[in-house]
Amino acid sequence: MLNVIYTELLKLKHSKIRWLVLLGAIPANLITLFAFLPRVTPDGTPAGIDMQDMFYRQGMMLVMVGPSIFALITAYIIAREYQERTINQLFSYPVSRLEILAAKLVVVFLLIMLTALLSFAAAFAVGLAMLLQGRIDFDMIWLGFKTNILVCLLSFGTIPVAAAVSLVAKNIIPAAVIGVFATIVTVIGAIGHGQGSIMFPWLAPYWPVRYLAQDIADNTGLNPYAVPALIVLSVTFILSLAISLIYCMRADVHSGS
Repeated sequence: MLNVIYTELLKLKHSKIRWLVLLGAIPANLITLFAFLPRVTPDGTPAGIDMQDMFYRQGMMLVMVGPSIFALITAYIIAREYQERTINQLFSYPVSRLEILAAKLVVVFLLIMLTALLSFAAAFAVGLAMLLQGRIDFDMIWLGFKTNILVCLLSFGTIPVAAAVSLVAKNIIPAAVIGVFATIVTVIGAIGHGQGSIMFPWLAPYWPVRYLAQDIADNTGLNPYAVPALIVLSVTFILSLAISLIYCMRADVHSGS
């Protein structure tokens, strides 16, 4: 299995699709720098850097750009052999289709993790500097790291949808279109800051990010939609993964396609 995963990673070595990881990380790092803009408190005194606000901005940007970028990455990794007409060659290897699909999904998850870690880079660097100066404690950095881990896990919940669409269509475009649509809805939902917005599966990663905003506003109550949202996301994940598995295992691949 590890060899299959390594092979899938090697396929990305000369592919431009890997630059999507940076495309997802750069905006989050840029918006993090807004925390350095001069600010004052209501009484007119200068305000320092708020690490929690910095983590919130970084998380928000990752949540908003994630659906389209992650869907496109998934579509490329899943449908690449179909578009390049090398799928028959791939399935001729002494490896089961299940292992191939699992390896592709693992690679997608690794790229999601890499995107989150890179988008967290600027905030982590600032937080580390402030930690060494004694201006914050490690719990604050851990809060930002934990938020990014949760965003990664929740973002992966919708990946099988893009995988299933790519397998059925044997093309990158349909999944990319779904990703763009999901991004539009996600941006609208995130800007609205509604608690119920996380019921939309692609907005589930907004849950831990929104919690940061609640904490900043001294409103730490639990989101009543959290459990229903996780149920919806779980059902979406299981159903789309089942469709992907069934289609991958049973679908015939015609010669030259």
